[in-house]
Amino acid sequence: MHEIELKFQVAPAALPALAHWLQARGAGCVAMRARYFDHPDRLLGRAGFALRLRREGGQWVQTLKGRGDGVMQRLEHNATVADPGGAQAPALDLARHADSPAGQALTALLAAAGCGVEALQLQYETDFERLVWTVRHDGAEIEVALDRGVIRADGRELPIAELEFELLSGTPAALLAFARGWVEPWALWLDVRSKAERGDRLARRGEVPVAALPAPGAAPQAWMEALLVSAAPLMAGEARREHLGGLCAALQGMAATEGPGRVGLAGLYEALQQLQGDSEAQAQALVAAGERLRAAAVQTRLLDLLAQTA
Repeated sequence: MHEIELKFQVAPAALPALAHWLQARGAGCVAMRARYFDHPDRLLGRAGFALRLRREGGQWVQTLKGRGDGVMQRLEHNATVADPGGAQAPALDLARHADSPAGQALTALLAAAGCGVEALQLQYETDFERLVWTVRHDGAEIEVALDRGVIRADGRELPIAELEFELLSGTPAALLAFARGWVEPWALWLDVRSKAERGDRLARRGEVPVAALPAPGAAPQAWMEALLVSAAPLMAGEARREHLGGLCAALQGMAATEGPGRVGLAGLYEALQQLQGDSEAQAQALVAAGERLRAAAVQTRLLDLLAQTA
């Protein structure tokens, strides 16, 4: 199955009010604790897979995710797992995903590497509370989920403060239009990084990679994906100079396409290009770039472009 969703980071100052707003509308609360597994050399992570066992309330679920088409779509397969009882977590079993496209792709990956499920080890964990509210908008059914908690790896932690919009039925256009109205009131910024990506980097103490750029002449969808991947570390305050350069190149590539990216990007490109040239105050330039990208006007413009290129 394919999962279609948008994920945003929530400004810390807005988080309590947003939680209260959702609870006032009947949002249900579920405690979630997940264990993520990979090969010691990051075989799964490098191939775009995430494999986890997660306790959702009183139920264990094994989930396998893989790359889909574009930034809104991912392969996903879920399998409920019998509770072994006590504090013990169930064992991994890849046969639970055998009939899914994601499971078949993972089986092929492991076979090519000459290893099996026994080679997969716990890498990091997530522990968070999810508020869930389901709503209908423009003929679509959308699940709104606010996650608050932490990612843990080897004694280190990263906060989780994410708002996700998942399309249960209806069109991606309806999902995008619905999410657009939440950006300014709740100070949201679009984040294409998954919890698995953040957890993997925390576990290996790795630097944020610089996004690869499409070839000249690539479709607007490819440039849009590169743009959002390049923007994420800047908005998160984790960027290096190379990330700003990559974002400027992605903006330039997007504007050069024959698609809708020609409109509305020139001002952002010029502002970021000017910041990129400030070599004497690079740390301040990266902070300023992140602030500009998180602005509501830029975020809504990115959502509009995503809708036009999806």
